[in-house]
Amino acid sequence: MQKKIAICDDEELQIELLSKFVVDWAKKSSKDIEISSYKSAESFYFQWSNDKSFDILLLDIQMPGENGIELAKRIRKSDENLSIIFITGLSDYMDQGYDVSALHYLIKPVKEYKLYACLDKACRKIIRQQKFIMAYANSMNIRIMQENIVYVEAFAHGVLIQTTKNSYEVNRSIGKLEKELDCTMFVRCHRSYLASLKYISKIGKSGITLDSNKIIPVSRRIYNDINKAFITYYRGNKS
Repeated sequence: MQKKIAICDDEELQIELLSKFVVDWAKKSSKDIEISSYKSAESFYFQWSNDKSFDILLLDIQMPGENGIELAKRIRKSDENLSIIFITGLSDYMDQGYDVSALHYLIKPVKEYKLYACLDKACRKIIRQQKFIMAYANSMNIRIMQENIVYVEAFAHGVLIQTTKNSYEVNRSIGKLEKELDCTMFVRCHRSYLASLKYISKIGKSGITLDSNKIIPVSRRIYNDINKAFITYYRGNKS
């Protein structure tokens, strides 16, 4: 499976160095990659807005115009899974990286072996996140990883997909969405709700309590089936 890697840095020499490191890493680890480079946050955002198939972004923080942190915040509004590796000459920004779920920080001058380790980590993350759905929400096509979906709620003309970070209103029936989701990860607990077994903390006969303490309804007639699925997920089939 090819990995799409983007480098966003305003310095041409830095782009050339990172590109060389990435190509060398790909050869040594037998990875199929596609590299593209961008000299500003705005140019990458324009491309990403039309093509969200990028897997890894090597992102400089200090750039003219929009900086890397600001770009990452915009990206995270609709993409929780792009692996962002910050490149910076200062360590002052590290705390802000937690807000955008940065995979790692690399301090300039970037050490080759440290970048290799980050790329290896990003690839392992990609393997874990291969199950996803595509949805049109917020006026754009969005890739939503199934492991990040907490629950789905049906409305009159579509569904609300609640993930660990964001909410998306999608014009799709809950029945159709249920068929797209992994049946070992999700349960139809009510005619208007799907819940991820991963984020359920307890199940009662009238409601399911999620890790966030939100309670969603459960149909009494399928309570036993839901309870069995919950037990199986945590005792038997949880990866």
